[in-house]
Amino acid sequence: MNRSMKIARALLLGATTLASLAATQARASDITFAVIGPQEYNLPVNFATPFNAFVQYGEWNNQSQVYNSSGHVTNVGEGNLYVGLSKYVRFFTIDGIPDVGFAYEVIVPLVQVQQKTAANGGIGDPLTGPAVWFKPNGNSTLGFQSFVQVPIGETAVSNHYWANYSSMFFDYQWEHAAITGNLGAVFRSTQNISGAPDVDEGTTGHLNVRLSWKNQTIFQPFLALDWQATSVAHYSQSNLVASPASNETALGIGVMAQFTPAASLTLRYSHDVAGLNTTLTNGAYMKFAYVW
Repeated sequence: MNRSMKIARALLLGATTLASLAATQARASDITFAVIGPQEYNLPVNFATPFNAFVQYGEWNNQSQVYNSSGHVTNVGEGNLYVGLSKYVRFFTIDGIPDVGFAYEVIVPLVQVQQKTAANGGIGDPLTGPAVWFKPNGNSTLGFQSFVQVPIGETAVSNHYWANYSSMFFDYQWEHAAITGNLGAVFRSTQNISGAPDVDEGTTGHLNVRLSWKNQTIFQPFLALDWQATSVAHYSQSNLVASPASNETALGIGVMAQFTPAASLTLRYSHDVAGLNTTLTNGAYMKFAYVW
């Protein structure tokens, strides 16, 4: 496989939408790294020249239903979440470290939360950090990524805490199929909002898997599995529960179109199949990637 095709297969690194946009009886959140597409981590090593990538992710999620503390679905009225994530990635190698690839990312989110009587939006908390990977054999990739989320977004959509997103990612290629995904955690600092009590945020674990069918056309259908669980959040001073533990599992179906060796578009629909104390995932995802 020539270098341009290897780069085209490198469908870039993961990103995340903003978690815990609000803390009520159910966490208003998206599953961490739910935006990734098929072959997301099919990455090259030993490329002679550094290269760049731009990725635009988009998401719409209906926020009108939640899972209660018994795991039953409850209607809470009209609501929609719109998220756009603009990402720049620099891919490079380091002399003296063969067979290992490196990347550094900067991700800027744009968030809009709409309810029946009100709407809030703006630039959210940006994320930045590195990734490193190697190939155990010619058909597989294994790596690690770690991002810091900085609480400098606009007040209405900022999380108001520092966070670290760290995960192991993987990819394996068969002749007619491919599997890619990650397994990781989100660690959060204390949430500080002016005029509100401080909250010691919970930790999130997550798993994201994409199984795709490779064929002779430009279209690659795939199935998606996303899961996350978040521990209890407590008020710092009283140690009372601020948000209960939550979890959710979503399944999805989508397709990736590889228009050129450098450009692709991915579309997906996902819906929860189980959950607890969280907003129901019921939405559409988009990803456009360009490599140069």
